[in-house]
Amino acid sequence: MGTVNAPKNDTGLALTPVSVLLVTAAGAALVVGVAAVSFYGDFPPARVRNSLALWIIAVVAAVAAVVVRRRISAGEVGLDRTQLAPVFIARAGVLGRACSWLGALVGGGYLGLTVYVLVEYETLLAAQEDTPGAVTCLASGVAVMVAGIALERACLVPPGDATPDGRRSGAQAM
Repeated sequence: MGTVNAPKNDTGLALTPVSVLLVTAAGAALVVGVAAVSFYGDFPPARVRNSLALWIIAVVAAVAAVVVRRRISAGEVGLDRTQLAPVFIARAGVLGRACSWLGALVGGGYLGLTVYVLVEYETLLAAQEDTPGAVTCLASGVAVMVAGIALERACLVPPGDATPDGRRSGAQAM
């Protein structure tokens, strides 16, 4: 069995591969698309308002990515009150990973539904009514995935000026 070669930062933590997220989205699209063929009548209506929470998550992740990237670039990472705490950066990275997976699954699922409602648009009134909601939810899922990827990658701290023994300059011996 082979392994996935994910990009790594200097600490050895693997980033979420975009290709795996895209395969996951395609799988979710396939599952929902096939389910829609048989069970579309039992699906809840796809409404534009269903995407509101996803848009909020995407905005929060995107803003966090910008803030973290700017603070890391400015060298404002540390334990002082005016600095960005390393624990916050780690938690933001986990949030970014979670958002990327959420976006892949939800966006993929709505991709399958969107394909189905577009194919059935001329014959089903319900498909006509669900099309705006399905497309909007698909777009919000993609936005969450992209914002999550950006946030996860923004949380990578550059190697900096570590001494040969692995300590950063200015680090105190314990």
